[in-house]
Amino acid sequence: MTKTFKIAALASAAAFLPVVAQAQTPEGAYVALHGGVNFNVDQELSIPGAKGDAKTDTGYAAGGAAGYAFGGGPRLELEGTWRSNDLYKIGNLGTKGNLDSASLMVNAIYDIPTGTDFYPYLGVGAGASWVFAEAKNSGAGFKAYDDDIAFAYQGIAGVGYNVDQNIGVTLDYRFLGTTGLDFKTSAGKADYDAYYNHTVLVGLRYSFSKPSAPPPPAPVQEVVQQSVVEVPESYLVFFDFDSTSITPEAGGIINTAATNAKSTGSSTIEVTGHADRSGGDAYNLALSKRRAEAVVGELERNGISRSQIAVYAKGEADPLVPTPDGVREPQNRRVVVVLK
Repeated sequence: MTKTFKIAALASAAAFLPVVAQAQTPEGAYVALHGGVNFNVDQELSIPGAKGDAKTDTGYAAGGAAGYAFGGGPRLELEGTWRSNDLYKIGNLGTKGNLDSASLMVNAIYDIPTGTDFYPYLGVGAGASWVFAEAKNSGAGFKAYDDDIAFAYQGIAGVGYNVDQNIGVTLDYRFLGTTGLDFKTSAGKADYDAYYNHTVLVGLRYSFSKPSAPPPPAPVQEVVQQSVVEVPESYLVFFDFDSTSITPEAGGIINTAATNAKSTGSSTIEVTGHADRSGGDAYNLALSKRRAEAVVGELERNGISRSQIAVYAKGEADPLVPTPDGVREPQNRRVVVVLK
């Protein structure tokens, strides 16, 4: 097997592995915060001797959720949201007050895979809403200050973007409705047909899923031709994120490289350090140099003279797997050892 073919085969395998990982939705628990605007739908409020729509201004909504993503798209969460709107009129009666609610919902949501960091999602929810009604008109002698709890349901449609393995942002629309409610007023019991809301929310979600483990290093291959064993001329040594520590697997590869260098009489060994794009350029250049020096130290412990070794550091340059800036790519956290 030629040197060119072996390097090409390693690069192809390395490029394929991340694509497979990205096609899967990370599994794990998450928490989220959201906030936005709330549009309460005018509904009929019946008071003894009169009835009319309860009219509100545009209000706000804020809350949070905790849930679990099962991988592949579905997730289940418990959500709590506060909605608040100013109540300015009941029928023809001008009022000052508020129509607020605290909702606790269990939501079933499905993230639709797209193969990119953007994804749409759909969901439904069920739970309860605790609705608070406060209104008064001093001139008419009318006053209402009461609360009631009703069964609540909602539909959800939105889009999300994964900033990285753990952080995501969302934008969604939710329709929340309840069954009928009753409130006590100075004029008697008031029947409220239903509590309907259109809510637009922006959110921030943090997932506790752990980054995928880096793939195992490529095996050293030997080809026998006419009883002559051909040894590899290049070796890949991988590192954990932001680390210069030599793992047991990496130590085995370095030991093999040193053994083959001595058996083939290699006069020069090139050691080139690399880093992924999750940090700044200067930091990653220094990190790649430290990784290269860590490999050099291991080669020396395996009997290779420092005078035989040429050390280079490329930082983020020359990635094995091209990625956008800020991406933690295990295949790019490497040192390449080449026997000359």
